Amino acid sequence: MSDIPVSARPVTVDREVPVNYDLGNLALYDSNMLDAEAMKSEAAKEAHLTALARDSAQLLVNQLLAQPVVTGGRTGGDARTSEGVFVKLPDTVYQLPREKPVPTPKPPTKWEKFAKQKGITKERNTGNQVYDEATGEWVKKWGYKGKNQDAPWIVEVDANGEAVDEGQSKKKKREEKPPSSLLKTTRPSKRK
Repeated sequence: MSDIPVSARPVTVDREVPVNYDLGNLALYDSNMLDAEAMKSEAAKEAHLTALARDSAQLLVNQLLAQPVVTGGRTGGDARTSEGVFVKLPDTVYQLPREKPVPTPKPPTKWEKFAKQKGITKERNTGNQVYDEATGEWVKKWGYKGKNQDAPWIVEVDANGEAVDEGQSKKKKREEKPPSSLLKTTRPSKRK
């Protein structure tokens, strides 16, 4: 097969012993024997190994293209986007070993030991907003436009029986009285 150009080689590859696929890890395990005659000379060895690698890669690509195409792709649009074709990989067959050991849990600090002994727990923030059924909206629990903004339970009334707004009465008093800076300018100056 080494005398056939790479571009003219077929996409179907036959092996004496079927190969094992692990598409989750994008791997192919070939247990076929190497050709002893081709392994004797350096040039023939290189050509034989290159042909085996090409055939193995072709088998893996054939299996990948047989997998179902993911609808939506990475971006949620068409599966065949300008980024390429996306396929759903199956679960892994072989569990590969870790490069580093599994991390050990950190030992608890002095405060964590003390808190556990005393039963102290972290307070969870329940959020700042609550649902107001009257308005049908989420409002703050307190503060400006908050849920706790109820009508005052005691209101001052004037002689006519109308509610007196304390802020408005103070504002009116301030408006009636001229500012102190204006009073200073209206006095006659003592300069000669």
